[in-house]
Amino acid sequence: MFTAVSNPFYKFISGILVGVLMVGNKKSQSTVKKDLNHLAKNFLSYSIARSSAIRRYNTAKVIIDQNDLEHMGSVTLITMLFSDYLNKIGIKNDAEKAMRIAITHDLDEAVSGDVPHDAKYLLGKDSKKLRDALAQLSEGTIKTMYSMIEHPDMKARYLDLFKEQKARQTIESKIVKLADYIDVIIYCENEMRMGNKDLIADRENAETRFNEMLNKILDDYRVPL
Repeated sequence: MFTAVSNPFYKFISGILVGVLMVGNKKSQSTVKKDLNHLAKNFLSYSIARSSAIRRYNTAKVIIDQNDLEHMGSVTLITMLFSDYLNKIGIKNDAEKAMRIAITHDLDEAVSGDVPHDAKYLLGKDSKKLRDALAQLSEGTIKTMYSMIEHPDMKARYLDLFKEQKARQTIESKIVKLADYIDVIIYCENEMRMGNKDLIADRENAETRFNEMLNKILDDYRVPL
């Protein structure tokens, strides 16, 4: 079991939300406050503190750091826009579900950290062994993190979304991955505008993979050229 990080924001959360949650709710105010306090003091406090401490691009020279929490927030915003646009052109998807996947898609890195792309893909058999080990670690990490949530229905829902994201078979999980690539492109371009040339390859790789995935989605949904 991970140790929860003490953080005073849980009082703020419970104070703001308790009135809203009591509308049509049969639970007492004291029970709602207790439940919210538990979520904030345990799962939220741990996941926010850890995610905000995980530095991305940790083997590259960067001018402005980006952490996992910032990345997941950016990916969620991009996901919202992509999801709405794709719905608009007839590629039906569940925007809320996609955003739920996006805001938690890297939570498992709370233990492993952000492992560089080169380590995961450019070392042949050794990279394959690393990916397999990381997948096992990822599953164990997310299960342990969600065990901090006392409500079985919520826990099960979040675990299902995490598994869906890893499998990347649904349109929602694919939208999140597109958004993931776009956040990389935006970050690298910002660094390049400030004079950092070390992320040119990262940007080009992200653009290539974005285009490959987007073309596959458009072909699968028969969007005309």
